[in-house]
Amino acid sequence: MLKMKKILFLCLFILLICSSICMASSETAAPINESSEEGSSHFSVLNTDLYIADNNVVVDNIVNGNAFVYGSNVTIKNDIMGDLFVLGNSVSIDEQASVVGNVFVYATDLTINGEVIDLYGFSQTFTLGDSGKIDRDLRLYSNSCTINGLIGKDAYIAANTISLKNSTSNLIAGNLHYTSSEEINIEDGVVKGEVKYTPVSTEEVSVQKVITNYMIILINVLVYSIATILVIIFLGPKFTEKLSYCLSKRAFASTGIGIIGVVFVPVLALMLFVTRFATYLGIAMFVLYLLMLSITISILGIAVGNYLANKLKNKTKAKTFGLSIASVAVIWLLQLIPTIGSWISIFTVVFGFGLLLFANFIRKDVTDINTQQTSK
Repeated sequence: MLKMKKILFLCLFILLICSSICMASSETAAPINESSEEGSSHFSVLNTDLYIADNNVVVDNIVNGNAFVYGSNVTIKNDIMGDLFVLGNSVSIDEQASVVGNVFVYATDLTINGEVIDLYGFSQTFTLGDSGKIDRDLRLYSNSCTINGLIGKDAYIAANTISLKNSTSNLIAGNLHYTSSEEINIEDGVVKGEVKYTPVSTEEVSVQKVITNYMIILINVLVYSIATILVIIFLGPKFTEKLSYCLSKRAFASTGIGIIGVVFVPVLALMLFVTRFATYLGIAMFVLYLLMLSITISILGIAVGNYLANKLKNKTKAKTFGLSIASVAVIWLLQLIPTIGSWISIFTVVFGFGLLLFANFIRKDVTDINTQQTSK
């Protein structure tokens, strides 16, 4: 009970951290007043890097440094004198805003009406408005791309649909390299340099090639799982028993811990990454998180395989190993089932992650418990 309270307290602490965080040194903020005939506006110059995360983020101060922004809706309304890193659902750089450095964006909807130097974007929809300007290069992956503003040098675009504003002046001052489902009609004068089109490959794949590809993937999964299972079974036999115990007697708690871990561990890693004093800790946590995700199918396979091995009269490590590998193969094949296969994949990751975390919290020896339960 005490350990479960510790787990719940840790989850609550992570939720409080992730709910809203904005880090900018107030000691270095110098207020500046700007007046006009219509009235006056007040904004500050932040002489520091800006780290901000919230549901709705509006950057209306001048940032004399880099900006790291995370939010559902992100709006940049003023100048950023360094690089801009953004992760959000809807991201917009307004007409009066400019970014002196590079812009790195991952968003669902990305709209640029201001001025940036270089843009590296990954989005569902992208719009470079009439007032928008990219001084140098655009490198974009998107489903739908609309360009009405100016690009000072080259554009590298991979998108399903691409729309360019018809203009007698150079919309793109350099070269245009684009990959799309179909070639677009570009009027003279829109692109000053060369235009290179790469079609999306739509070749038909034979049944034999599909089966071969699946077999190669299965072999890779099994080889990786074999290495993982060998290490855990032969170097951590007690941990193997704990995994089976969590599977049979703590399945609900393991699932809950798995959901919390899968969602909040990367968020916490991101929070640590954007701080100056814990950047490397955030990177290490994220790398460890990816490693743990990669072995979730192996962890679930070990839990199932060892549980079945405990039911045998003469249990050996070889039998546990064989049943664990067979369990991994069955789980992988179930993930190929149409419709429900994707849900099985999600369950494998969440439940396997939960088993891995929860088993580490168990301090008592569960070997005898597993033996008694499986012998009944």
